[in-house]
Amino acid sequence: MSDENLELRILGVDPGDEIAGARKLSLRTSRGAVPIILHAAQSATQAVVCISGAIGGFDGPAMLYPRLGFELPRKGISVARVNYRTPNDFDECVLDTLAALIFLKGTGHQRAAIVGHSFGGAVAINAGTASAAAVAVIAISSQLAGAHVVADLAPKPLLLIHGTMDAILPHRSSELIYERSE
Repeated sequence: MSDENLELRILGVDPGDEIAGARKLSLRTSRGAVPIILHAAQSATQAVVCISGAIGGFDGPAMLYPRLGFELPRKGISVARVNYRTPNDFDECVLDTLAALIFLKGTGHQRAAIVGHSFGGAVAINAGTASAAAVAVIAISSQLAGAHVVADLAPKPLLLIHGTMDAILPHRSSELIYERSE
């Protein structure tokens, strides 16, 4: 992150509606509310945090995140789908992701993987370097901008997924992230 003085405190959690086994939550923070949809698994100690591209949202590419929220809790893994307070503000999006990780840790989830798409791939890489609770990062069609800290992820695993026909971000972005991770 560019400003080492950025700080966010979680002040509380406001529960929202429950829909199809998922609970809408709002993390009240010192910087505003972070919206989350939580697909909780019974007695889970592991979780996945899903973050989207620059415009935010809960669904990810091709509705991947709702599908993960449906499947993973059946395997004992909770899924937190996070929307950004301030989409496209890189540092604030990293703080939102870290807030979700802290929330999950406070609810008994000791380990979490972060899945980020596009802009969210670089956000996930940054959050992964800053949180001991983050044990793995998956970056789907990640942008290169902001991913310069990727080498700091080691020894945590990093999975980069990027199609060669991507019309938005060239697959070379993920190749360069991989090269910088070594």
